Amino acid sequence: MTGDNLVQCASRHIGEVYQLGAAAELENPDYAGPWDCADFVSWCVYQTFGVKLGLTAAGHPYTGAWIKWAEDPDHALPLEDAYQTPGAILVRRAHHYGAGHVAISDGRDGTIEARGQRYGVVRAKGRGRVWDLAGLPAAEP
Repeated sequence: MTGDNLVQCASRHIGEVYQLGAAAELENPDYAGPWDCADFVSWCVYQTFGVKLGLTAAGHPYTGAWIKWAEDPDHALPLEDAYQTPGAILVRRAHHYGAGHVAISDGRDGTIEARGQRYGVVRAKGRGRVWDLAGLPAAEP
């Protein structure tokens, strides 16, 4: 599987509902929301690569866990590269807007993300928004 496969997986969910604190069923391939940002990215990564990432010690998707993951040099990817890398994970720390956020790069300066209640799962601009870290889940064993 590749980053393009991750983008394809995420794209199939555009238009679905966002709900803060949603609990995605990671192992359910038919799950269709509601989503929050971390659940969406963790579910898409699991469905594409079969690896559970961005989870707390209790096994729940959490943006803070994605931050720790992206801070690890084994996963890190420069932001400029991430904008052009399909399937790269873009991460924002909470200090910018009071809440962290995580999204999937489409490889063309955009994202696919569970953006918020007003938006749901959408394609959005990636470059030009605030992101702190990026990583590449395809590099996982």
